Order: sequence, then structure tokens, then C-alpha cells
Amino acid sequence: MQPSVSVIVPVYNPGHDIDDCIDSLLAQSMPAGALELIFVDDGSTDGTPARLDALAAEHPHVNVVHIPNSGWPGRPRNIGIDMAHGEFVYFVDNDDWLEPDAVERLHAAAVGDGADIVIGKVVGHDRKVPRGMFRETLHAAPFDSVKFLGLLTPHKLFRTAMLREHEIRFPEGRLRLEDHLFVVHAYFHAAGISVLADRPVYHWVLRDIARHASSRRLHPEGYYGNVRAVLDLVCEHTEPGPWRDRLLTHWYRGKMLGRVGGRNFARREDTFNRELVDTIRSLALERYDDDVHARLAFNMRARSLLLRAGDYEGLHRLAELEAGLKARVRAHVRGDGRRLSLRLRAALRGLEFVRDGERLTWLPPQPLRAALAGLDATEAVHGSQVQVLLHSLRNGTEYTLPVRTVVVLDGARPVLSASVDVEAASAAAGHELPDGDWELRVIVTIAGFSHARSVRRNGAPLVLSAAGGRLTVRRDVLLRQATARRVLARLLPAAPIPRRA
Repeated sequence: MQPSVSVIVPVYNPGHDIDDCIDSLLAQSMPAGALELIFVDDGSTDGTPARLDALAAEHPHVNVVHIPNSGWPGRPRNIGIDMAHGEFVYFVDNDDWLEPDAVERLHAAAVGDGADIVIGKVVGHDRKVPRGMFRETLHAAPFDSVKFLGLLTPHKLFRTAMLREHEIRFPEGRLRLEDHLFVVHAYFHAAGISVLADRPVYHWVLRDIARHASSRRLHPEGYYGNVRAVLDLVCEHTEPGPWRDRLLTHWYRGKMLGRVGGRNFARREDTFNRELVDTIRSLALERYDDDVHARLAFNMRARSLLLRAGDYEGLHRLAELEAGLKARVRAHVRGDGRRLSLRLRAALRGLEFVRDGERLTWLPPQPLRAALAGLDATEAVHGSQVQVLLHSLRNGTEYTLPVRTVVVLDGARPVLSASVDVEAASAAAGHELPDGDWELRVIVTIAGFSHARSVRRNGAPLVLSAAGGRLTVRRDVLLRQATARRVLARLLPAAPIPRRA
């Protein structure tokens, strides 16, 4: 019997971190005859090779191959593709794990939709997962939206024949962004891409960061040489025009502008930051003209202007401003049972604007005013929004809720009024919210600048409990916090107890 899916796992010195991976693969609901597990040992020296050999001896659907250490996952994955007998291949890292029905659900979606690629909902554990990727379930959608670029890790189901026909391979050797080169190449040839957004499929775990090859500090020249290779791939498969421009802007926004601003940039040492800025600026001026600003959010446009001008001090000052932004949120919740109505009033502390009639101009901090004076932020401010998330306190799963946001100007200060109905029957990307406790979190974004925080009432996180298709507010959490405040007030009567909305 030919297997339906071949799961490919590159392995290098995982120690006991591979336990969850192995257990979850052996526990898959897909019958063993329809499932092939391929472990490619990349020269491990920690006892894992013997363990894998014993696993293969015990389970007929497990195949193991040992290769000399290549130092990167590209070669092991390619060998796995060559070995695969399945109609589809699925890539899993050796320290991650799957839901019990993960492979069966992915395969059913691929067959039912006629899709060449299926992306199952990823839950990040100490890793950031782009939320826009899993807002809704999609069936055999064409590659016509940059939202598919939000998550370019290889943890997806691919039709094996498509990979072989178009010679889609991982680059081998120590090459950053090898997953971008593989996944984007596959996107261009896929007849359809499906997304499973309703329930978790893949658990992406950050364990010992020192052991991950991709976690090492990047070498700017080498890394941005790899970015250049991705841009070349995009240009090879597209014609000049709006679609190519949108694709190329993704890497400008994320891998270039994303590294010269924000909290991390503000904290890194000066020598490395300056080298990084010089390298990124060189590539930016080589591959992008000023027209790119029309495709950027307001805050990224400000970064881009400073980057292209070579204003390192300006970039650093802007990063400090971004790192210091704080969201202020007031929440009101009504209802109990199958639907809760949430009303929010939110603002960002640390942003200033000047109003001239109906127009708004950003007022940056004094050191930035010479470089960024007069930037009209009217449309950007009126496009501001509040995102509302449900975050599982059990396993970290998140769902983004549909929100209605209205922007109100208090003088020149933007205030966001947001409302959302949380329905037990549809809160999980259109499906019923699983039982458990869910913390409400928000991301407040004004003119592209943003800050994320939990929604709090009486100083405690606002937690909803889902059970049997019903929703209730966890009032015991609020009561415990209120009780703690009263106790502190008695013990420390002279010290004011801070309250946060």
C-alpha cells in the first residue's frame, strides 16, 4: 500500500527534545499504512541515531537514514523528498509536535480541495506566529495575496509530484532564508493553497535557542545576499507590475525595515546596528525606488525615509519612541452565555499629532523633526484599528476576532472606539470555540505604530471561560485580584496601590 503522506523530520542532536515530536507522530490518527515517517539524521552525536534505529525496527512505517553532518536542514529535507513514497510530504522539525489528527486533517483538505499546498494552524510556543495567516479557513485559493507570505516556514503539506515536476528543492549548505526560497517557489507553482484556521495543527516550539542554527546572530552581508536571492526568485516568476511590487515590498517591510526599528533595534549594540543599517541601505537603494513608500504603513514610511537618507541617529531615536509606546485601554463587557459584547476605548500614549482643519500632521520628537517634518498622517490615523485576540491559557492558541473600529479625534489626539461580539459558536475562525479559559488581548495600532497588551478590569486580566458552547467572564480572577489589592492596602496603608484601566 502506497502511503498517502510522508512526514519528513530533519534531526540533529535533539536530545530529549525530540520526545514530543516522536510521540505525536506515532499517535497520529491516520492509519500507519497510509503514513510514512522519515527521519533524516544529520550526523547526530548525542545517542539519537541509535534511538531512531530502534524506532524503525519497532515500527514498519518508520524509515531512518544517517548522513554526514551538513550543518543546515536543507540537505536532510531534500533527502527526505527523494525517499518519500507518499502522494504528499509534510515537514516537521525535531523539537516540535503535532495534534493527534493533524496529518489526517491536512490530507483530507488536500484531497477534498484539490490543493497542492495545505497550511495547518500553527501555535507558537515562545515563537511569534503571524496572526493574519489564520484569520479564516481557505479552500484551494490561488497565490494572489501577500497574506500567504506571513508564514514562510516549511511546516506545510506539499504535493510530492509538484515538487518533483518543478524541481523545487531546499538550497543546501549554510544559507539563511532557505525556507523562503523553497516555500515561495512552491507557491508560484501551486494549483491551489488551502488554510486550516479553525483548530491547531502544528506546535512550533522554541527550546534551547543556542542549538538552533538560524538563531545565531546574522552576518549582515551574507544574510542580505540571501535576501537578494529571494527577490531574484520573485522577479523570475512574475512580470513587472503591481503584483510583483506587492511581493517585493513584503521583504522590504519585514526583513529590511523590520530590522532597523522597534524595541530590539533600540537595545542592540551600536557597532552591529551601524553595520546592519549600512548593508540594508545598500540593498534598499539597489532594489527599491521611492515609489515603495506608497505601499508602506505610515510608521514604516518614516523608517524608510530615515534609512534611505542614511540617518542612523534618526533611526535609533525613532526606535526608542516605538519601544516606549503604551496602549491605554478601557473595556466594558455585557452579556453572558452564547454571546458577549465587548466595547473598548483605546489610545496610544507617546504619539503626538497637530491638527489643521481636517488634516493631521505627525509631530515627532524634537531630534526627528528636521528629518520627518510635515508628514501628513490624516489617512493613516483614520485607518487606525484595534485588533482583539482570544489567547488560550492552556496551550497558547490564538484567534483573531472581527472588530468594528471607529476613530474619534479628541482635539488632535486619536481615540479608538472598538466593538466586538464574541460568539461561542464562531469565535474560532468561524467555528465553535474550544472549551477552556481564554484571555482577551488587544493590539492598538495608530498610524502603523502599535502596542499589544491584555485587556484588564480592576487590574486583573479579563478571562473568558468557554464550556459546552457557552461563554462566561471568569469573575473569580477579578475577585482574587481585588482581594489582593484590599490586603495590600491594609498592610501598606501609606503606599498608593496603582490602578490600571
